[in-house]
Amino acid sequence: MFKIMIGPILVASLCFLACDKEKISEDPQITLGRQLFNDTKFDNIAGQSLSCATCHPSGDMDHKKWLLPPISTDSIATPTLFGVIDTPPYLWFGEGSDIKTVTRLVIDSVLQGSATEEELDALAAYQLSLVVPANPWRNSDGSLTTQQQRGKTVFEGQGKCNVCHSGEALTGKFKIQIKKLNPQVDVPSLRWVFATAPYFRDHSAATLWNVVDHYADSVQTVQMTTWGWNTLGIYDISLTELEKTDLIEYLKTL
Repeated sequence: MFKIMIGPILVASLCFLACDKEKISEDPQITLGRQLFNDTKFDNIAGQSLSCATCHPSGDMDHKKWLLPPISTDSIATPTLFGVIDTPPYLWFGEGSDIKTVTRLVIDSVLQGSATEEELDALAAYQLSLVVPANPWRNSDGSLTTQQQRGKTVFEGQGKCNVCHSGEALTGKFKIQIKKLNPQVDVPSLRWVFATAPYFRDHSAATLWNVVDHYADSVQTVQMTTWGWNTLGIYDISLTELEKTDLIEYLKTL
């Protein structure tokens, strides 16, 4: 009887030990960074009520605009930090060369606080550890539906989307000017785009349909790189209603 009873106890104990081991297997620097990311200790402008997680809950975005001098002179949208390791340069205007530098800028200038080098390294490590979640719009095996595949064809063809949004991160390491808007903004990643409305730095597009309409309305797109103007293209983009619908269904899978 004793052996029969001790078995489950030992199994349970081993399970708890394994679970504890899993909990502490994370890089301690990332663990510290997560704690600091949610800490209001750096906020000396709003009475220590703000943290990095205020705008980026769990590393994502709050779907709001913020006036953040000296980063910008007008209110700008909060981007998600999912997969941020793959999307330098940072900030809407592309002036952030690395995450540690951007974090220092936000703490020093926006929150008017201060952080040690160790804290900044930990905050950067946590942010760079954030991955893009699995996309719920794709089939379980990651494949595309027939409509989504048609949308991919539009994305890579008539829509000209992949001219700017390319590579695994679906972004470009250059700034872009649309319809002669000023200033030029950094090309954002399209990963997780279905969950990041409203769109554009000023939230002027409420839905993906608004975004597609913005580009497909005989838009002339002029691209700009860090090294000056290039000749990659001025495009007139014209899509049918069906092509727009297919494209949006594909965008949801990114």
